[in-house]
Parts: sequence; structure tokens; C-alpha cells
Amino acid sequence: MFTLFIADSEIQKTTFDSMVTMMKGRLQNKVLEELVIPKWGVGCRRITPGDKYLETLASEKVEVVYGGIEKITEVGCVTQDGVERPVDILICATGFDTSYKPRFPIVGENGESLSKVWADEAQSYLGMAAAGFPNYFMFLGPNSPIGNGPVLIAVGMAPFSRSLK
Repeated sequence: MFTLFIADSEIQKTTFDSMVTMMKGRLQNKVLEELVIPKWGVGCRRITPGDKYLETLASEKVEVVYGGIEKITEVGCVTQDGVERPVDILICATGFDTSYKPRFPIVGENGESLSKVWADEAQSYLGMAAAGFPNYFMFLGPNSPIGNGPVLIAVGMAPFSRSLK
């Protein structure tokens, strides 16, 4: 499956097309298709939603509301369209710190701290080495070829990828 993660490869394009077809079949709703079906290549993020997720979104019992929330009230939230929607539970999932900074000091050959170098964006070569830090070796660091999915499969197949071509 390693070649599936190579951008714009034939297997990635074919898999993308079949996943889009499958997702459209489960959603059967043009509005939801535009909101939910990804435009990026397979393997850039989660491959497909979990079991029954798309069917649940398309259910008559579910109202998918896309857009911002203006305010929270005692009974729910008022969305940007001015409609108050009652809710039992409101889960806020914004503001995650997705930066990667080492939990211990790492000082490079020029005396600079890796935490400072990676303050805005962590970058490495294939998730294994950082420029200017010759003695720092990582496994699955930033820019690893694995963005989601089963890490064991992708990592386990990496040494054999040349023989698969």
C-alpha cells in the first residue's frame, strides 16, 4: 500500500475516484457531497470517514449546519444565519496547537535551539533529519511520509517500496 501515499500516482488517483464514488453513493445529497468529500489526494489526511458516518450525516434525523456560530445561548447556539438551534451538547474543537516542538532542549551546530527554529513551522527531511542539527535523528518526525491511516503498514512497507515498483 506504500505507493498509495505517493502524490498523483496512478494508484492514488484510482483510489481517490473509487472513494469519491463510494462517498457519493452513501451521501446521495449534492450539498453534503460538496461539504464533505475532500478535494485532496488520498493519504493526505484520513482516507475515508468511519463506518456509518456518511449515512448518519445523510439521515433525516440529522441537520448539517455549515458556518460560524454568532453566540451561545442557554438552549443552544445562534448561527451566522440568525437561527437559534437547540443543542444538548456543544463540543468546541478549535484552537489546537499543532506545532511540533521538542520537549527537551536540542541545540544545533550553529548554537540555535530547534524549538526556536521550529517555532512557526516544523520542517525535516523525510521525518528523519533537521537541517543544522546533524546529530539529531528522528523517526516519524515532521514531514514524514505518513499523514494518517495505519502507521504500521506505511512504515513497515517503506523498506520494501523499491521492490514493489
